[in-house]
Amino acid sequence: MTHSIFLLIFFGYFVSFVLYFMNFESQRETHYAWAQRAALFSIFFQLVFILATFVKTRFLPVTHLSEYYIEIVSFIILFVSLVIESRYNARYLMLFSLPIVLIFCLFTIVLAEQKDASVITRTSGWLWFHIGLILAGISSLIIAVSSALMYLLQSTQLKSKHLGRIFLKLPALGTLDRIHFRSLVWGILLFSLGMLMGLLWAKNIHELKHVLKDPTVVLSFLTCFMYWIILSFRFSAIRRGQKIAIGTVLALTLLFLILLSSNVTPTGFHRGL
Repeated sequence: MTHSIFLLIFFGYFVSFVLYFMNFESQRETHYAWAQRAALFSIFFQLVFILATFVKTRFLPVTHLSEYYIEIVSFIILFVSLVIESRYNARYLMLFSLPIVLIFCLFTIVLAEQKDASVITRTSGWLWFHIGLILAGISSLIIAVSSALMYLLQSTQLKSKHLGRIFLKLPALGTLDRIHFRSLVWGILLFSLGMLMGLLWAKNIHELKHVLKDPTVVLSFLTCFMYWIILSFRFSAIRRGQKIAIGTVLALTLLFLILLSSNVTPTGFHRGL
């Protein structure tokens, strides 16, 4: 991704977030309409760039961090968030998803390192499944975090017995719980399958022992384990509601550590990816 295109997409997301926030405060439909337009423009522009690059080079542009997270993850997060907003009438999900995407953008600006694209083009189908499932899983988990933040804000308002404007603007707790639960389930399943595909690929190229020593892989296992624990509590009567939402949000830290680990560690199979 060229620097100018990246900045254009980032600027579009930022403008969309500002307009969503203005709509949240003022309830003016004009702000909401322009916020959606800015988001749709950035998402569409990003998709066109991905497809154009694929047609030109015959492989997806996921050779370094900025493309890996911005082009794929942010596209999935915001596209799915728009769909969920429409289906569940969860109007302000984008308001909570956009800041996370913008933070990822900032991380990639600081940490992205250009890598040789031949590393990607020589790989087998196992790796493509691994990349696709991991990206989809991370995106779904981040949507779960966004809905969990909304749930926490709404439940705090309800427990305080002093219902303000925020309570009236956000979706009902039941709606937020359904969005959170389904996003969490899909995220865990896709992320787990992605890790399995990665291990099968590593075994296929006789690099399994080396891969298992990679800090990024170790953190991925830890992240997956933590989310499975959260999901098991969600299915049981041990922990419900706010505590599950808090766990979902806190586990997001592990996703950022995964991002950091591939750049700050001196060695590792995912170094620079």
